[in-house]
Amino acid sequence: MGDEMGRATAFKLHLRCSNCRKDSTCLLTPPCGPDSPTDIDELLESGWLQQQRFACSQCESIIATITAVTMPKAQAA
Repeated sequence: MGDEMGRATAFKLHLRCSNCRKDSTCLLTPPCGPDSPTDIDELLESGWLQQQRFACSQCESIIATITAVTMPKAQAA
């Protein structure tokens, strides 16, 4: 759902490019709604995450592996 202010929960994805093998991160905020993931487990199980594509900032490849997911510190409390 999101937080008490109605904002969606943000997640920090740690990615590894399948082409150049560089590591990067990106901030991902799912749209607000009743099915919006509120924790990491829900995000990993969501069909919404499977639809996302990430472009490498080094080689522009769109194939990446998610190596970790964290929540920004302001939300993790």
